[in-house]
Amino acid sequence: MNRIKKLWLCIALALMTGIAGCNIFNPTDSVHIKSNDADALTYEGYIYFRKGEYSMARTYFERALAADSAASEAWYGLSKSVLNQQKLNVFEMLKYTKTKGGQSGFMTMDDSTAARYKDGIDSVLKVLDPFIVRDTTGQTDKKVTFKTISASYTILHLTKAALILRIFSKDLTKMFIASLDPPLIDIDWVSMKDLGKEALEVFSTLGDVGRAVAADPSIATDIMRTYVPEAALFSDSGLTVATEAMASYVINASETVEKSSDGFAGYIAMADLIDNDGDGCVDEEIADGYDNDGDGLIDEDLRNNKLMVLETDLLKHKIGQVKSVNSSETYNYVDIDMNGIPADEPERTFIIENSNDRDAMGIHKFTAFSVNFSWSKSEFALTDIMKLVKEDTDINNIKYDLAWRKAYVGGCWNNYNEETFLKWFEGREQQ
Repeated sequence: MNRIKKLWLCIALALMTGIAGCNIFNPTDSVHIKSNDADALTYEGYIYFRKGEYSMARTYFERALAADSAASEAWYGLSKSVLNQQKLNVFEMLKYTKTKGGQSGFMTMDDSTAARYKDGIDSVLKVLDPFIVRDTTGQTDKKVTFKTISASYTILHLTKAALILRIFSKDLTKMFIASLDPPLIDIDWVSMKDLGKEALEVFSTLGDVGRAVAADPSIATDIMRTYVPEAALFSDSGLTVATEAMASYVINASETVEKSSDGFAGYIAMADLIDNDGDGCVDEEIADGYDNDGDGLIDEDLRNNKLMVLETDLLKHKIGQVKSVNSSETYNYVDIDMNGIPADEPERTFIIENSNDRDAMGIHKFTAFSVNFSWSKSEFALTDIMKLVKEDTDINNIKYDLAWRKAYVGGCWNNYNEETFLKWFEGREQQ
């Protein structure tokens, strides 16, 4: 309880009061402030903000930014003015994470409240997002930074994600999956399969959550305790490790999905024991934001895997990196590379054991996809060829036979025979 009170106090200070350094500005003796005097304009904006005159405050903050777009305190004041204009209350946002009757408050709030919150959050983020871009690329004066607003930014985005999912009768607080060994907060990506284009917005929103968590993990862990009911199982240090790892994980996921529709398909079809990308391999990737099989695609056909590393491993593995592959028991019976040996060691062993070394060398492949393994070289792009193959799902009208696949794709197709080739078609017409 003390932890949550501390969190609410931090948010209150960040969003509902003036900033600590605003007294550095000199009071203006004239009503007519020079249009290029960003400090004076910002100071005047905070005077109106404290009076509750948010429209006037916003006008002055916008004038200050027109004079100097690096004025971080003007960005901060502008975001708080918009927040208050939209009548948003962060305490209410946290309140909706509480569960009654097996559902969070997001699921039971009325539609008009949900719509008001969603529109209001989008309005605030239109101010915060360009500020964060500037802050993280060295284009502000750093009097206020991303870290300053990371708690409120995390809550805004988590609430936004909850409201998107609510439309599809999905509860955000139930999409987080926590486990203790190793300390891990995972996300049930597969449950987003029915969201359509809105799923892309959820991926993007969770990616922004990850960036905010990375900016200030100490505050973010307290927030995760409110949004992830199972986080009560973690010790403070365990939750810190799990939260930082989750941040890295969702950042990778959002960036992968943003770059490629194949990445999106990989996440929502995670661990389905089917070759989803037409390369003949079965759930060959893990959700680490890298190309694990050397086909040029990232996270395109994922197996369910415990990714997160323990705190004691940080000399060899950064937070959020993969120490070793520890897939679910299902994969003890799956032949990922179709070489006739289910769950053989090369399918779960990195060529380079140390994840920091993998980063440095840019090689994240498993051993199974490096020794005596090659992709076909032709005048056509491999990804285009695999797209043709994955759409060839009718066993009664096969367009690309096994010989063609071995010649034009290669990879795992080289390990198939006619019997396993026909098994590949099972269950595909229902996808």
